[in-house]
Amino acid sequence: MGGDHARQQGSLVEPDRLRFDFAHFTALAPDRLTAIENAVNGHVLDDPEVRAWHADRAEAEAAGAIALFGEKYGERVRIVDIGDFSRELCGGTHVAHGFQVGTFRLLNESSIGSNLRRVEALTGHGTLRQLDTEGRLLNELAVLLGTRPTDAPGALRKRLDALATAQQQLSQLRAAELRHQAGHLADQARPTGRGQLIVQRVTGIAPDELRGLAADTLARLGHRPAIVILAAEHGGKALLAAAISPDLHQDGTQASQILAQAARTVGGGSGRPRSPRQRRRTPPTSSHRGPGPRHPGGHPPARRALT
Repeated sequence: MGGDHARQQGSLVEPDRLRFDFAHFTALAPDRLTAIENAVNGHVLDDPEVRAWHADRAEAEAAGAIALFGEKYGERVRIVDIGDFSRELCGGTHVAHGFQVGTFRLLNESSIGSNLRRVEALTGHGTLRQLDTEGRLLNELAVLLGTRPTDAPGALRKRLDALATAQQQLSQLRAAELRHQAGHLADQARPTGRGQLIVQRVTGIAPDELRGLAADTLARLGHRPAIVILAAEHGGKALLAAAISPDLHQDGTQASQILAQAARTVGGGSGRPRSPRQRRRTPPTSSHRGPGPRHPGGHPPARRALT
């Protein structure tokens, strides 16, 4: 079913499970795996006779016996016939009849190297145990979803769709909230020298939101030179972020330099300088996580260290 090139490259055979390695260029599609599983079970249910016999190698090859994955054979070889659909050279043991294999269950197919694939499967009692486990899991899922086992996949799909919709709505609400907070911070800018300065502590901000909030706040200050420094606390650690307007950055000022003094106060260093490519794409920003506030007030030290 995989083509003439799909020759065996290795195997493992145990009483209740097996592994089969073969040459193939791509993953087998789910429908192809289902067809393989059905074909194996069809042969097993037909209960073919398994017959082993010995002959000279030349005679065996003339009879159509297949030599597997480059194994070395002597002049006298053992041939195994399974019904009328398989004849191969093999020195190992086999069942006497197909029904002794029991039910065949193909578990998975994966890559094990360049142009090499592996299928793993269960047989006999191993298959029965697997089916019992899957049945119990499906029943448990159906109970959690409040539906019948046959309806569980559809019910779960609906729940996941509803969850994705809710998460998208929450993301949109959060984005709107952050935009509103950026506008509020921009309104608190104070003039300093020839530009504007914002140094604020913010609350309710996740670590991955602080830097974006600083950049968004800076974008609302227009084209005048400006510096935005924000501080927050998360999990007992101080978080610092800074953003500066492009004209200040072109004059040699870096956000990481602005944060350096505050970062040293909380016991760390500031963010690394940005590459020229990064400078062209976004407003210059930097962020830092420290071990936690150290001064008596218990607040991140951005304002005291930088003003």
